[in-house]
Amino acid sequence: MLTLLLAGLMALIYGAIIAFGALKLMRQEKLTPISAALLGFTGLIIMLSALFIPFQIPLAFYALLAALIAMHALAIKNDLAIHDKFILKNYILKFIISLLILIMAFLGTFSI
Repeated sequence: MLTLLLAGLMALIYGAIIAFGALKLMRQEKLTPISAALLGFTGLIIMLSALFIPFQIPLAFYALLAALIAMHALAIKNDLAIHDKFILKNYILKFIISLLILIMAFLGTFSI
């Protein structure tokens, strides 16, 4: 149960950081409103799925997985649009955090 609570809390915080980061980039005019809205929407989906993960709902895990994959794809696209290059350090950190959240959510949701 503790694993599920930690996974949910980490996903909630991570989703909020993504959503508010997208809003900040849009206000700074580094992202188009559509790109920022898509990235913010994935952050909201991550946050929403985080609320249901502690209840061991498998659909919440799959929604979290899909949102994290979409977030990584959008982050790469946006980074290439902003900086014209791929910054590997950022994505290694994002990937590690995402993988940690997914492993904890998977173990908590699908363990008997």
